[in-house]
Amino acid sequence: MTGTPVRTGTDARILVVDDEEPIRRVLVRLLGKEGYECDVAADAAEARHKLQSQTFELMLCDVTMPGETGFSLLAYAAKAHPDTAVIMVTAIDSPDEASPAALHGAYGYIIKPFEPNSILINVATALTRRVERVVDKTRNAVLMDEISSRTEELKEALERLAAGDHALSISQEETVLRLALAAEWRDRDTGLHLKQMSTLSARLATLAGLPIDRVEQLRVASQMHDIGKIGLPDVVLLKAGPLDDDERIIVQTHSEIGFQMLQNSESPLIQLASIVARTHHERFDGTGYPCGLAGNAIPLEGRIVAIADVFDALRSERPYKHAFSLEKSLGIMRDGRGSHFDPDLLDLFVIDVEEQVNLLTSHRDEATLP
Repeated sequence: MTGTPVRTGTDARILVVDDEEPIRRVLVRLLGKEGYECDVAADAAEARHKLQSQTFELMLCDVTMPGETGFSLLAYAAKAHPDTAVIMVTAIDSPDEASPAALHGAYGYIIKPFEPNSILINVATALTRRVERVVDKTRNAVLMDEISSRTEELKEALERLAAGDHALSISQEETVLRLALAAEWRDRDTGLHLKQMSTLSARLATLAGLPIDRVEQLRVASQMHDIGKIGLPDVVLLKAGPLDDDERIIVQTHSEIGFQMLQNSESPLIQLASIVARTHHERFDGTGYPCGLAGNAIPLEGRIVAIADVFDALRSERPYKHAFSLEKSLGIMRDGRGSHFDPDLLDLFVIDVEEQVNLLTSHRDEATLP
């Protein structure tokens, strides 16, 4: 029911559904002593009616009842009343009973005859988990509103960019940079990273023999490589520490999100940006994401940006790490030769970086000579 206060503790409303009146009576008495407000239903049909007319934080539901089963009622509640936690109660301890409960998102599974403490512990745990889910859903709804708003801004900017002259210009590059910064507005260091990474990408593209106009396109387009991060939640993107497996999967979706945002454009620049967004996390040995491409199946531009992006990330400070030295960064890059990175491109990159460092060192030494 819209507008009904959400109860989170022992004042929560609980619907007890069981075809045996003595069990309903025992459960209501037990839960009532703890402060819970209870209502009862003798079968699934009555329970459906009460779920539609009232708000319940929790439902204790018998599995075996005349007519509609408890599992069917659980499936209905999961779809029609997702904010109501459900605990299944059954006299049969079997995987055939437990599996459907887990499949439809039951918060607990209690075997008859039950101990009072077992009921109370399961109820308290389910209500706590329910609150966490409701809070997460509310937070995600707010985030999706923010993402929707920023996505509209990005779409408008992309349309303006695609409508312009296909030749690169200062105004186009500024639009691209603003697009990229808008997608990563939560990262204070993004601007510097985009500039350094795009410069490295262009230099490696030149060494790889790409035509000068394609090099310039890649320099600009590469700045949109992480545009899909607009779809990532703050709690994951800004986490100051290692990601767990679930968080890592969430982060990996940014490649496909970026591709979906940029694809189907008539602009060659945006077409290239879509390729880079999707493929810069592919690995040369096929263990990357999102498509698991390997070797030359990965577009050349994606292989180039993968090297530039990782190198600049290693050399930059992040919430979870200090900036690595040049020696350590190049060592890590070499360790990825042939597995993470295209070996030929990496060789070009490493040799060039070392030459640049030697050149800078030589110039500095000459400046200090008497």
